[in-house]
Order: sequence, then C-alpha cells, then structure tokens
Amino acid sequence: MANRWEKWLGFLAKDFRWDEFSNPSTTRYIGISQQSQFIIKGELMRSKRIVLKATILFFGALNMCQIWAIVANPILSRGKTVYTSSGTVTYLTDDKFGSPSWTAGDNSWLAINVGANYSKVFVNWDVPYTNWFDSTTGAAAGLKTCGGPSDIGPVDYTFQTSSNSTNGSDGTWTTVATITGNKLTSRGQLIDFTNASWVKMNITKGGGSLDEFEVFDMSNNGTDIWFFPGTSITEMTYKSEPPPENFADLVHAAHPSFNPVMIRGGIGCILSVYLSTFISYYIDMTRGAKYWAIEMGTNDAWGGGTSGLAAFTQNMQIVIDSCKAAGIQPIIQRLLATNSSVAGWQVNYAFEEAIDSLTAKNKLIPGPDPYSYFLAHPSQHISDGIHPNDSGAAAIQSLWAQKMDSLYTVTTAVQSGGESVMTRSARSFSLSYANNKIEIHALSAGVLRIFSINGALLKSMNIPVAGSYHLASVSGCRIGQFTSIDRNVETMPIVFH
Repeated sequence: MANRWEKWLGFLAKDFRWDEFSNPSTTRYIGISQQSQFIIKGELMRSKRIVLKATILFFGALNMCQIWAIVANPILSRGKTVYTSSGTVTYLTDDKFGSPSWTAGDNSWLAINVGANYSKVFVNWDVPYTNWFDSTTGAAAGLKTCGGPSDIGPVDYTFQTSSNSTNGSDGTWTTVATITGNKLTSRGQLIDFTNASWVKMNITKGGGSLDEFEVFDMSNNGTDIWFFPGTSITEMTYKSEPPPENFADLVHAAHPSFNPVMIRGGIGCILSVYLSTFISYYIDMTRGAKYWAIEMGTNDAWGGGTSGLAAFTQNMQIVIDSCKAAGIQPIIQRLLATNSSVAGWQVNYAFEEAIDSLTAKNKLIPGPDPYSYFLAHPSQHISDGIHPNDSGAAAIQSLWAQKMDSLYTVTTAVQSGGESVMTRSARSFSLSYANNKIEIHALSAGVLRIFSINGALLKSMNIPVAGSYHLASVSGCRIGQFTSIDRNVETMPIVFH
C-alpha cells in the first residue's frame, strides 16, 4: 500500500516525508482539535513552487492528509510574584534569561501561585552562563568537555503543590515529584496539579543561582516542549549570550496562543560521540520534550577536514534512532560557517551534506541553515571566528523560529474514505468539504487557488466580494491558497474526494 500511495502522491521527491502506523490504538494523538481522533504529520513550506511538505499516515483503512499541529501549553507564571525562602522576587518570571538571578542553597525554596483548575503543569528552571551537564561524568567515560558547570544549581529537591497557601510557606503541601543527584543546569518536570493553585520547589541540597522559573499548563497534553542539545555554540546562544527575544518569544509573537518550553542543553567542546554515548541519559533527563533542536558537529569538523565525518554520521544516526524510539522529533541544524579569515579554517561542506542526507534519509523535519547565514554575516562571530556573538545568538534563535513557523499552524483532523466532512479555517478564509462538495467562506474579496501536492496550479477562482462560494471537486490531497484583496496570502492543506 505504501509504495502505491507514494507513487500516487509524487513522494519520490526528497522534499516529502513518509510514515506509516498500523495500530492507532498505540499512537499518542497530538491533534489540536479536541474533537479529533486522528492527526497527520508534515511541514508547510512557503516558496514559489512547493507550498506543502506532507506525510500521509495510514490508520487501518482510513487515510488523512494534514500538517503537524503542535498542542499549546500556555505559560501560567509569566509576570507573577515568586515567594522564596529569602523574600519575594519578580525577576524569576520576567522572561529575561541571563539577567538577575535568585541564589539557591541548601534548605532553600521558591513557590508561585499560578491559579487553579489545571490538572497538570510543567515546571522549567534554568541556571545561566554555564554548561548543561556535569563535566565530570563525561571525563569519567573518557569523553572531552570544557568547563563546569561551576554553578550546578539544585541537586536534591522536591516539587510540592498546595491549594490553600498564601505566601509559599504556610498551608498544606503535597509532594508530587522528588529529584535526587541532579547534574543539570536546565531541567523541566511534569507534575500532577489536581486541585492545586501553588507549586513549590524545595531544595534540600544545592547552590548557585536560577534566572527563570516557569510553569506551563499541560492539562491538554501540550507538545510544545523543546530541548536544545549542542556544543558551546548552543551554550553561548541560549545561556551565555541569550538575546532579548529568544526562540519562544519569536514563536509567541507570530502565534500568540503558543508558549514553547525551552530546555537549554549546550556543553562546551563535545563531539557527536558524547551525544550518542549519553543519548539514553539525555532522553531520560528531558522526558516530556517532544522536539529536539540539535546543534552538533563543529568539533567533529574542527580544522576543515573530513577525518571526523564518518564517525559524525554514524553517531548522529544513533541519536536519530534513539529519539524516534522515544517518540521524539529530532531536528538537526546545519553547522555554522566560521569566519575563516579569523578562525583560519572553514567547515568542510561535506558535513552540511551529511546533515542534509541524514534529514532526508530519516524523513526528519529540516532544520535551519546557519552555515549560509554566517557565511554571509561573518561579523556575527566573537573574536575566535567560530562562536556567535550577541547578534549571532539572536540570529540563530530567529533562524529556528522562522524554520519551525509552519509547525504552529492550527489544524483539525481529516478523515478520508467513507463519509468525509471537514472544515479548515485561517484568518481570512475557510474551506468546507462534505459529500464531494467544496465551499469557500471568504472574509474579503480575493483569489482562491488549488494546488497539487507538488505545487502545480490546478484551479483558480476569483472571489468578487466576501461571502460563500462553491467549487467543483478536485480529488486527492491538495493545497488551498487564498490571496485577499489586501494581498495577504494564507495556505492550508485539504483532502478532496
């Protein structure tokens, strides 16, 4: 069946993705619609010719065509007062990473009232200016790392909830999670929040400082949780030199109903073998993160040669396989180009091609291309010509937000086969399809175009004024695009039968 449908949809092109599920009862559905039984994975692309990258999933005899729909996990803590063992603070919830931080220590605590009526929350904390992982563990395994973390932060701690506290100290508290021996400087935890309004972090052992303490609503099983594993480039981009607007801010600005969780995981000097060796630990320590935004390979490519290419490719395949087995979507960015006039070497392009090949072979969502960007913007490196400066760090996070933008398209599920009924909505128009009849509901005058899956224009329809219009059916998985009179262009996938 798969080969027949691949051929029919033109999936021989490397731009398209393919997957197949045979048992929907074991699948964790992540569709944004609460009424939906099924979801489809894919990636919208805005270009001159290809407007959709899609995956067709088979659930028994039912077929669907749809895009990835990330389920939002709204932030609850932003701007709220944090009560601590040393007084009240607001800078832990101000979304300013790398700015004023709260000093933790043995037998210290912090608590926040985020309100009631949430069944689950995800608590995320961060220590600034340091590696993600205790370097002694890597050294014990004979794997090189650089630096700390000198500021490990909480080591042994619990999360507690309360419904009747007034200041984080009084009230009745229930322990819902216990963590011991922590070696990380950025970590999240999903906790039960039934009948609670307060969450408290009790630190029995630890030190250092925290710059942000975030709480997200997970009542609807949100999937907007991102882990950023990488080298010192990632450490500098997300911890040492975080820009005023990070990846989550940029996504939220474009899609206000979404607030991505960011777990920052950069470690200086590591090669890809470090990530592949400790992949089980990485996965175990970031449970709940659905998406991994991976930066890896600069140290494998160091000096401009290709002696580390084979090992890099092998190690990254281990990472990809492990992530997929754990239900994680790994997304690999290209390596940063160096400022070769300063660094004295340039990344061998074979490493970029290896990442492209791994992405295509494993049907991954393509990551951003900082190689091309930094090749054109060499001034956005620090003095070594390799690592990003403040502007470069901002650029990397912007490249990620731009590349992942299509994942935040809100969709509903489409059932094809038998009785098909569907409505898809954008800001300026919606498409309804039922019993082989297509209807467009336009909020303004404009032009509706229907494209094939590979971008060929099939139909064009002028919409003279706002209203509802009928369109003759075109079978298959198609893309509807509406250009309003003010030239606003919106695109959505749709199944016609």
